[in-house]
Amino acid sequence: MLGWVAVFATIFGAPGLLLPAIRRSAGSMDPAARIGVAGLASLGLLGTLTLFLGFGPVQLSAWRYAIPTWGLVGLWLWWRTEGWPRFHPLGGSGLGLLAPGVTLLLALVGALAPSSSLDWDSLSYHLAVPKLWLEAGRIERIPFIHHSNFPFAVDNLFLWGLAWAGESGAKMFSVGLLAYGLLAVFGLARELAGQQAAWWSLALFCGIPLVVWQGGTAYIDVAHGLFAGLGALLLVQGALGEGRRERSVWGGLLLGLAAGSKYTGLQFLVAAVLVAGVWLWASRMPMRRLAAPVAVALAVCGPWYVRNVFWSGNPVFPFFYEQLGGSGWDSRRAEIYRREQQTFGVGWKDGNLDKLAFGHAVLGLAYQPGRYVNPGQSEGRGFPIGSVGVALVAALVAGSLVALRGPAPWPALLAFVWLSLLEWFLLSQQSRYILALAAPIALLGGWLVSASGASVLNVVLRLIVAGQAAFSFVLTYLFVASTQIPVVLGAVSRQDYLAATVPFARPARDINEVVGQGKVALYDEVFGFLLDVPYVWANPGHSTLIPYDELRDGGEFVEALRRMGFTHVYANFAYNPTLRARAAEALRGFRIPRDDEAFNNWELKWSELLLEAIAEGRLVAVKTYGAPEKPVAALLAIP
Repeated sequence: MLGWVAVFATIFGAPGLLLPAIRRSAGSMDPAARIGVAGLASLGLLGTLTLFLGFGPVQLSAWRYAIPTWGLVGLWLWWRTEGWPRFHPLGGSGLGLLAPGVTLLLALVGALAPSSSLDWDSLSYHLAVPKLWLEAGRIERIPFIHHSNFPFAVDNLFLWGLAWAGESGAKMFSVGLLAYGLLAVFGLARELAGQQAAWWSLALFCGIPLVVWQGGTAYIDVAHGLFAGLGALLLVQGALGEGRRERSVWGGLLLGLAAGSKYTGLQFLVAAVLVAGVWLWASRMPMRRLAAPVAVALAVCGPWYVRNVFWSGNPVFPFFYEQLGGSGWDSRRAEIYRREQQTFGVGWKDGNLDKLAFGHAVLGLAYQPGRYVNPGQSEGRGFPIGSVGVALVAALVAGSLVALRGPAPWPALLAFVWLSLLEWFLLSQQSRYILALAAPIALLGGWLVSASGASVLNVVLRLIVAGQAAFSFVLTYLFVASTQIPVVLGAVSRQDYLAATVPFARPARDINEVVGQGKVALYDEVFGFLLDVPYVWANPGHSTLIPYDELRDGGEFVEALRRMGFTHVYANFAYNPTLRARAAEALRGFRIPRDDEAFNNWELKWSELLLEAIAEGRLVAVKTYGAPEKPVAALLAIP
């Protein structure tokens, strides 16, 4: 119970820490927007502060009871600034609250339920890395999880949630960030285009399938997108508007948090500064207006990149290895990353990008969304809840036709959106990577609805936005919430839910019981968050820890693992039917002819070494999973 008090005190009190400052420097900002921006920025700064705490001489666990004072002080400052905490009447009808209400409700259900395999990155590293740091008592590089080098301003909040209330406590920070983002979207839209526009902007934003689904997970894309999109708007407003110059610093702060939570934040920071700079130059206004916001942005995100220089020599490790290098990595592993990033979207073929496919890529977000989402993106089979939806693309197209010559800040905001889309097109076309454009386009869509009067455009846009929101809610319920609700209500146990939705759940329980003080090497399995024992992602593509190039047979393989302290091996055969059949033979003690093609493939060599070690009795089966003739996985001991 006390853990949940800490979670909610930290989340609800967050805006109060910055409300006095935002009232003094940007008092003209809409009240809902003030609270939303203050909440987002305060939580992001807490995640950034955690980096410094993790490098300090005191164990991280020692701070677990001090951190909630962040929220308690915020609640006190909020009361001193505006009276008892309140979010101010939003106005409008109850119908207007339907979209944000359903979105937050579905997010809350997702946060309270355990993560399933659908939340792949949540289980593999967004939750796993903070858990490992908590266990270590400090923030350190995890050599087998290169994601530990990523900026973690949002993920570090999960660290405290895990410490206080476990997995659900961690994911509750995603719900809190989403709630503050919705307030900011509503307030800024109301300020720019009025009350009616604000509700439609909110409905458009809430109707994005990615937002509805990820709001209750440990994915950080929604929070990152809010940092970047709202930061770009405030930066542009502040740089170009005489009466709103103070906003540019808040825009710089949010953009700094965007770059401090995901590498793609650097793209949006560059795009926002370029657009604002061009508009200043064209308007013959001094460029020094950008000095303060850029300085704030770099100060906020800089520590993450300086950390990486000390850890690996590459500020954006493991990306751009050929240009910047990086310890514990090489060109072969960099190529795996590059190939995977190029499987998303359209236009990529054999490592080359068709530059003329830009329009197809942007519009394709609406008519072939499966190409921008895992899994099976190259065939367009990705999960539909990972898409951005038709309404967002429709608002972008309509806004580009109508608002390009419209009043400020729409032309500049459109320039930011299109420049960001160009960066996205050239680097990696994952739908998650452009959630930063969701808030700006949602604001634009709300303005279009209010500005177009009783026109055909108005009616069509309203139908698309309302239809998309309804579709997204039903989709999320069918794909995710329908199985989560029984768990949240207690009709299904968390253990049974995990067993039904995460294939590794049962083996993880066995590993926790068997391995004890030992250490397990995981092959083709990355859900180490479910483990309470030391583990390593052992596949060669994850790191250079295990010297596969030097190993000549199963005996040398086992000896190398033993020298590194491994006592057990867990191998998942489910992704390779041929390997499953051969593993069954090896587990029965039959010697299997070596597959020279696989052995000479550096990514697959481990499987041949493993089979040889099993057949020779150097690895002993503790437990197998699935049918004996074709096991899907095996837990093995090193005698």
